[in-house]
Amino acid sequence: MDNTPFEFIGGSLCLDFANTVGGARNQANATDQLTSYTDLLHWSREAGLIGDTAFNHLQTKALNDVSRANDVLAEVKTLREAIYRIFSDIARGNTVDDTLLLDLNKAIGQSFHHARIVRTPDGYAWGWKQDMSLDTMEAPIVRSAADLLTAPSTLSRIRECASDHCTWLFLDETKNRSRRWCNMRTCGNASKVHRYRARHTGNAEV
Repeated sequence: MDNTPFEFIGGSLCLDFANTVGGARNQANATDQLTSYTDLLHWSREAGLIGDTAFNHLQTKALNDVSRANDVLAEVKTLREAIYRIFSDIARGNTVDDTLLLDLNKAIGQSFHHARIVRTPDGYAWGWKQDMSLDTMEAPIVRSAADLLTAPSTLSRIRECASDHCTWLFLDETKNRSRRWCNMRTCGNASKVHRYRARHTGNAEV
């Protein structure tokens, strides 16, 4: 995307949030895209969780309470890693650690007081109290993770990028469940170039 490090290719809000670590976790190329509370606000606005008015209000509020803003940033990063580890385990066919579920359940308990049922053009849907608290973006992320985790038909479509240099998560929406890369323009093409060079080098040595 132009002028932003954020991409929304996960197919689910919580997966897109987990993907705010670029590159591969625990490798030299890992880059945290949320290095400040302002970064978190930018991501939240691009994800559609807040509008311009809320963005400006929360940015001002954060400047007036830097300590709380930093605490919220630390909290959501802890949530981000729990979400990543839960769905990475599922993508790999591993059993999810109970401590990760405890972390998610804790976040559910803290966040769901923001939940509301709201009217929509088609009837009713989940909504969120717009109380302009600094952690206002956390509740919909938690809700997304809970919904995804409790949808058996969707769990089988969770994938982690096949690149050795990327740990992004996504939902495989292809008919034959064959998607391997988070993004064909980046990781997919890089893999093709790597395989081509490996074959070319091998042929040159023969």
